[in-house]
Parts: sequence; C-alpha cells; structure tokens
Amino acid sequence: MSYDALAESVRLLEGAELPAVVRLSRRVRHVPLAVDRDGDVAVTVFLRRGVSGLPLVESHTLELARGGWRVLGGGGGASDVAVAPRQSLAELGAPAVSPGSGGTARSRSGLLGLRSGWISYAELWLAREVAVLQVGNRRLPFAAHGYAVVVWTGRTPEITARDAEGKPLGAVELRTPRRMPPFYA
Repeated sequence: MSYDALAESVRLLEGAELPAVVRLSRRVRHVPLAVDRDGDVAVTVFLRRGVSGLPLVESHTLELARGGWRVLGGGGGASDVAVAPRQSLAELGAPAVSPGSGGTARSRSGLLGLRSGWISYAELWLAREVAVLQVGNRRLPFAAHGYAVVVWTGRTPEITARDAEGKPLGAVELRTPRRMPPFYA
C-alpha cells in the first residue's frame, strides 16, 4: 500500500471531496473512490496503481472508538471497472450493480473481550441516470464517476436509486457478505 489508509480515510470522513474523474498515473498513485458512514462505522474505497501498473481497488472498514477512527480491516483486488465510463440504466440492466462486498468484526469490548458485532459493506456501480441513493433514512454521497459503497451493521438496508428529479428508478440489490456466526451478531 502506497498511502496511509487511516489518514486518507479520516480525510474523507471529515468531508474531503471525492474526485469526479478517476485517473491514475506514475505521479498519481492513489485516488479516493467512495466513502460511507453510518454512526460509528465507516468504509472507504481507494483506487491504487499497483506495481505492475494495473489498477487495484482497496476498501477499508473503520470504527470510531475512544475518540478516534481506526482501521479494522479491508480487502481489495484488481479492477479496471472503476476507471471505465459510467454505463446507462439500459446498458447496466439495473439502477446499480453490486460487484463485491465484505465485512469485518468490530473491535473487542465487553465481558471477556468478546467481539461486539459485525460491519458489512457492499460496493456499487451506479447507472448514469442515478443522481441520489437513498439508504434507509440517509442519502449516500457518491462522485460523478458512479462508484459507491454502502456500510451497515445488523440487517441489510433498503436502498432506492432516484433520478435528478427525485423520481425512483428502482430498488438496489446488494451483494451481501456470507452470514456470520451468531456470536458476531
């Protein structure tokens, strides 16, 4: 990793803008793609130029604990979709497609240092017509390139994609991580 995941993630969580256009080069080695926060949990996603020059997507799960954010885990892999042009609703076949998902156990707390739950997230590629993503009672921020991420704890949230006029384009189906053992719930 060629960047400080915690520092860059905190910058996004404090309101740094996501770039509208995603470009990597020899000089630009990483670019923030997406961020979502739900209470004391968050996920950030970055595009990074790998050693071979291939674009790599990396996600980081974070938790707000003891007055500060900390990275709990994450994952990633090669992907050139994040730098591809945004597709139309007709081309994509849905308002959004969820290509991947993940999750991380929350930090240890309570009696005997047991884990206090699970943080889940899903990545989204949004159709060009999508202007607003409604996740439960909140609006999910995303950049013009249409790559987004949703974070949650507990039940999978209901998501509705809307156009620029606020009209519903449809529900967004999330690719959800496998069910976790009951002691993480």
